Amino acid sequence: MTRIPRIHVRAPRYGEAPHLATLTIGDWTIPCTIGSEALVQASLKREGDKRTPIGVFPLRYGLFDQTTLPDFPRDLAFPFVPLSDDMVWEEEGPDYNRLVFSPNDERMNERLVRHRSERLFDVIVPIGFNDSIPEFGRGSAIFIHAARSDMSGTAGCVGVPREKMLDFARRLEPGMVIDIDFAETTALPASDPEGPLETVRFIGIQPGPKLLVTGAVHGNEPCGTQAILRAISDCRTGKLAIRRGEVTFLPVANLKAYRQRTREGDRNLNRDLREKTIPEDYEDRIGNRLCALLRENEVLLDIHSFRGAGEPFVFAGPLNNSGPVEPFRFAEAEGELAARLGTTVVIHGWLEVYGRFLKERIRLGYSNRASSEGVGTTEYMRFSGGYGVTLECGSHDDPKAVEVGYSAIVNALAHLGLVDAPVPKVTASTVIQIVDVLICEAEGDRLEGNWRTGDAIAEGQALVRRGAGEVLTAPRDGFIIFPNASAKPGDGLCYFGVASSRVLAS
Repeated sequence: MTRIPRIHVRAPRYGEAPHLATLTIGDWTIPCTIGSEALVQASLKREGDKRTPIGVFPLRYGLFDQTTLPDFPRDLAFPFVPLSDDMVWEEEGPDYNRLVFSPNDERMNERLVRHRSERLFDVIVPIGFNDSIPEFGRGSAIFIHAARSDMSGTAGCVGVPREKMLDFARRLEPGMVIDIDFAETTALPASDPEGPLETVRFIGIQPGPKLLVTGAVHGNEPCGTQAILRAISDCRTGKLAIRRGEVTFLPVANLKAYRQRTREGDRNLNRDLREKTIPEDYEDRIGNRLCALLRENEVLLDIHSFRGAGEPFVFAGPLNNSGPVEPFRFAEAEGELAARLGTTVVIHGWLEVYGRFLKERIRLGYSNRASSEGVGTTEYMRFSGGYGVTLECGSHDDPKAVEVGYSAIVNALAHLGLVDAPVPKVTASTVIQIVDVLICEAEGDRLEGNWRTGDAIAEGQALVRRGAGEVLTAPRDGFIIFPNASAKPGDGLCYFGVASSRVLAS
């Protein structure tokens, strides 16, 4: 797995000393200082505001004063070069936020190597903020350097205790980034889940579509939350600049389940999602708020993961129709989105087959909550006049799942035109339509293979063995969807899909 070496700087959101923070590299943590006016969203950072920008920024190289530190080690992993007497970090003019060189005796009071009341700049590491394409007035000369002896706030830099600077330099690695943010606040106890839903919205100046991105509808699926938090950070720093329309991020939709690290709190939030006049459980109360949020938007990207192994895929809705199950008129737009989120597999046909599953459960003597039990976030979005897809990023514990989710968010923003970026390429090469479901009817019923979602199945291949000995086979060539090796009577053992003729994107 790819590893990015990282420094974490965390500051208190409140308190009498907001400039005092901690700096952590691995298991090494020390106190540090930040701007005397604390932290600020990177997009709101301004020259001279004495605030340190929030975000993740690259560290490319360091500088050291070879006059005051003649014994500074030359064999460090991180690249350091000596300071020269003529170096100036430009804070105005056409070379704003650039290292320049001042000839002769010019600008003596602006040079990096100059007399100060304390030796703060013997070692400095420039932080890669507002420097790729500098925007004047957005902030310049943001460094890691020695803190003042009284640990007072900086002008926006990160200050490391002077006696720790050499240890700090030895711990730096090539390709390192610095992650600056507020410290985590004290979480509510898991027994009290009635906290608010937290959304973060970015509104472009120009008109455009309204996108909602949701995570942790199921509490044991953390990849969506992590991908969304990364996207929020990138929007704040300007790496993802929302130019048109708006995007609303909901990192944790089911707070109770998320804190418990379980799939559900009282029940499955992604089943029977509708507004309840008299809510009966936690998911009913959350569902009422979530339904209102869905109606405010036009497009939904709902990020999930699944048990076991398998390749990521996207769930799309039906073709355009005016039928009684799932009437819809945005199949073309939804297909274009589904095809460009980064997965190679797109699956459709869920709700109709799930309806048959509920009827079969009743025939077998099992009860269902409601006829709308197959309705989740995307189905409600379509009922509300919009469209949306479910992204299954892979297995719950796969570290790659977060990257799948983040890439899908970036692709969705680009495809919908919310950011200035090329239209994402079509990645979907396999389209599967769910056509049937096989139910565990009694104890002893089991799958006849160790399958993953998307695995191909040949006509006549054994799918299920009943406890009484009967073997059910594939009626034609197809695919296994959602195999459930731990199914109990009344559960689905697996869904069966076939190659679809649906064209997702032009």
